[in-house]
Amino acid sequence: MALEVDTHERRPRVHLVNPLWDPSGGSDWRTIDTWRLLRRCADAALWSEYSPASAFSQYPVRRIRPLALRFPRGGTLVFVGTYFRIGHWTRFASFDRVVLIYNTDQPDRLAKNAERLARAGHRVDVVYTSRALKARHRGPGGVLESPIDVERFRPREGARPARAFTVGRLSRDIRSKHHEEDPGLWRALADAGCRVRLMGATCLASELAGVPNIELLPAGSEDPAAFLRSLDCFVYRTSARWFEAYGRVVMEAMATGLPIVAGERGGYTDHLREGINAHLVGRTDEAIERVLELSRSPAQAARLGNAARCDAVALNERDLPRRTVALLTDTGAADDREHDVEVVTA
Repeated sequence: MALEVDTHERRPRVHLVNPLWDPSGGSDWRTIDTWRLLRRCADAALWSEYSPASAFSQYPVRRIRPLALRFPRGGTLVFVGTYFRIGHWTRFASFDRVVLIYNTDQPDRLAKNAERLARAGHRVDVVYTSRALKARHRGPGGVLESPIDVERFRPREGARPARAFTVGRLSRDIRSKHHEEDPGLWRALADAGCRVRLMGATCLASELAGVPNIELLPAGSEDPAAFLRSLDCFVYRTSARWFEAYGRVVMEAMATGLPIVAGERGGYTDHLREGINAHLVGRTDEAIERVLELSRSPAQAARLGNAARCDAVALNERDLPRRTVALLTDTGAADDREHDVEVVTA
């Protein structure tokens, strides 16, 4: 998407702060992809208070070093996530605006970080990662989804390989990212002749290791785009104890042109339309039935996958870049009701 910039005006300055410690983390890649969008029309900088993972070494990440007086100053300060600790260095810098992107359902962390920033003298705008999370939190803040690179997550080329119908998913390798009944779901699909590939699922090894047709991979063991292109169907749901605030991996699967079968609970449902670009299910037996229907109907699978790809491209190449730039480079957004921003103070 081409963005026109008036070179006679000063480019807005935006500082993006995230630990960048997890190469499989959605917030980490959200930070990178947000920087990718903003750098076209703003002086966008990446910052971390920690040692970034080697996967991010190709990006110009600046280390925050308070003792050396090296930290963001001026412009807009954006914390991508609320799950990490914010240092006291914010007491020694001033900004036109401070934004907290709330993208994990941890209201205690949100309150703690907002309070710390308020005590440092900053007024904080809270931006939600999905309409579903905003409704769950009952906050008046704006909504801004996590951008992805749809060219990176493009469909595989050529005809589908001659192999068993392959179903799977990827996520961080923690049990709360998997539904309590997922082991039974994967066993049933494997017994029905499907090939099952799960990346970020070694936490299920005690229940699924050695089961024929099921492959458990550590998180990050394959490039996520290549992994998704090895699938014919993407299935995603999480534990009842974990509300998926957005589910960036679902959007990546959509961009790859995969038919989606997903649980009814999570921020990703904002962009899934039953029977049009996905199937939404409430029970395990429904999930099994939907996947097997798709395995028997290549035309239906292709229709859902094509619609998912179109919706992912529309969001990430047209709508989301415009809204990201508008919301994160507008220093007056806190007073602009068009952006519907929540202001948090101590």
